[in-house]
Amino acid sequence: MKDENAGSKFVNRIFGFSMASWVNCIISLIATPITTAVFAPEELGKVNMLLSYANIIIPFIYMGFDQAYVRFYNEPLGKNTSGSMFKLCLSFSAILAVPTTLVTLIMWKPISDGIIGYSSVFIYFCLILYVLAVMLMRYANLKARMDNNTVLFFIQSVLSTIVIKISFACVALIKPSAEYAIFFRAALLFLVGFVFVSAAVIKCKKAPVYRDKQVTGELLKYSIPLFPTVFIVMLNTSLAQLILKNYVEYEMIGVYSNAVTMASIITIVQSGLNTFWAPFVYEYREQQSKIQKMHHIISFLLITCGFGIIAFQDLIYLVLVNEKYWASKAIMGLLMISPISETISETLGLGIELSKKTYMKLPVYAVSVAVNALSCILLIPKYGIVGAAIANAISSLTMLVVKSVIGEHYYRCSDNYTKLILCMGLFAAAAVISNCFNDGYIKIVVSCIGIIVTACVYSKTVVLLLKNLNQIKNEAFRKKRQSQRR
Repeated sequence: MKDENAGSKFVNRIFGFSMASWVNCIISLIATPITTAVFAPEELGKVNMLLSYANIIIPFIYMGFDQAYVRFYNEPLGKNTSGSMFKLCLSFSAILAVPTTLVTLIMWKPISDGIIGYSSVFIYFCLILYVLAVMLMRYANLKARMDNNTVLFFIQSVLSTIVIKISFACVALIKPSAEYAIFFRAALLFLVGFVFVSAAVIKCKKAPVYRDKQVTGELLKYSIPLFPTVFIVMLNTSLAQLILKNYVEYEMIGVYSNAVTMASIITIVQSGLNTFWAPFVYEYREQQSKIQKMHHIISFLLITCGFGIIAFQDLIYLVLVNEKYWASKAIMGLLMISPISETISETLGLGIELSKKTYMKLPVYAVSVAVNALSCILLIPKYGIVGAAIANAISSLTMLVVKSVIGEHYYRCSDNYTKLILCMGLFAAAAVISNCFNDGYIKIVVSCIGIIVTACVYSKTVVLLLKNLNQIKNEAFRKKRQSQRR
């Protein structure tokens, strides 16, 4: 009975954290038609170039201390508490922001020129402001996640999405230019992040921070080796757009970035699972069977949702995206391979975290970025944005394989690899078919076959999910009856 209740609790917490993603999706559905109708593709291309440069700078501020907070939340270093670990890790990142800003300031001309096509110190400072905003929101989100505070996490996620999506759309109605969009996005997100982090720090004010030599040494020992890995991961995220800029105009970069945005619909599931996963792992790491069940649940949900999105791809674009961006529709399925692979790899690569061998992530992502760079160089000059999407898919699958092999060596998170190999292969095939054929009926048929096969392969997982969902429903009904009696 205890195990059954635990299963119900797991699913409950997943949906608790996923709720923010569902609301964020609704907000995006409202904002996307406005944004794509008003903004020219080249303007959105410039905005997304800023995001690409931000991804490269951000790791120099994190330097692994954000992940150290997650790692040592339940096992604080020295005399520190979870609250003081939050302040300690945040302070290290805040200090690192100073030299990072000074170094990038030297290169403000080429950086701003790469973002918007001309030198602008204003755009450079907007970039730094945005980077700081992302850092603040990262720590605020981690605090809510590790505290299992689904309400606060919901508020943070939704408010940040409103800032990014709704204000972005409002700016588009005032003056649809990249400069305006970049400034308002950076300024408002920084304001929101500052408020949430300030509130978190005030909440932890009674938790003293101990920075003795042993604590600092152990924190640095865990964090610093993570930097190269995080940097390579972020570089990998931006690599395609940075290379695309050398071969296509800003317009096609805007089309490609729109495809990335549409592919991120899968993060409705991914975000909830990611936010739930870290607290879950460190709470139940001694119960391997539960970890393995959750791995299968995560894989099944992501792949099934991916098939569903491909099936309704044409309808999604018809309702949400302006016709001038429809060229991105063909590559949407290929781009979904990346978030799916990334999330599944977090489960299969669990052994790297639990064994504290964080340096093993470096070869994982080094191989991935090398494959991505080589694929981009070979494919983008000939196939443009389609080549970039194929390169993204190849590197993502490579990362999933390499990380799984290394992670499973230290901790077995799966008791059956055949399921994942078969279903990921089917999804990759469906993504290729959606790129080659514009016929909506073909996409629906292929996706339905994929869903049926995936459900059959993961039949035990489907039964477990239905059982836990039924327990949640019964528990809710029981509580309702109790409240009515009172």
